[in-house]
Amino acid sequence: MKDNKENQKVVITMNGKPFKVPPGGTLGVLALGNIGVRAIREANKKYKEEIQNGKEEA
Repeated sequence: MKDNKENQKVVITMNGKPFKVPPGGTLGVLALGNIGVRAIREANKKYKEEIQNGKEEA
């Protein structure tokens, strides 16, 4: 059974402002542990969806 934490939105802040995680992630985000891993996975998922949608429209 999957944990409900995977369905929660992950927001990482830097200096009080939201930080947009790049698709490849960063070492600093990864150092945050589970939260960082979830943020990287979410960024990768969004990036792949954008690429997929771009190919479908072309």
